[in-house]
Amino acid sequence: MSWLTSLPHQFPFRAASAVVSQDERSITGTFVWTANETLPPELMLVEAMAQFAGGLAFRTQGQGFLTGIDRCEVTRAIEPGDSVSVLVTLEAGFGGIFKFSGTASIDGVEVARGRFYLAAPPSDETT
Repeated sequence: MSWLTSLPHQFPFRAASAVVSQDERSITGTFVWTANETLPPELMLVEAMAQFAGGLAFRTQGQGFLTGIDRCEVTRAIEPGDSVSVLVTLEAGFGGIFKFSGTASIDGVEVARGRFYLAAPPSDETT
């Protein structure tokens, strides 16, 4: 299963544009902002970071849930034509609960950072 198919998001709320590289603990991708978008760019950048985290966490097990965002800040306005590089790293995972840190940069200058918490849905199995 690819990272993109693990996301339930559809346009206009699919913010993660493309994966550049990925391994077991991190994913690097791009978020591209155009003049045709209708939602606030800073909101969509944070959403893209969370979507990349979800793509990494749930790439082999289906979909999950964003359960929290912590210490997230966007330090520069995102403008049409900006191509933002996003790096999301898995910090911890236990029993279907995941903690990620993420940064976003434009031309090598950090423009956003935050922590993201995700969880897998409860199992339908009974023991």
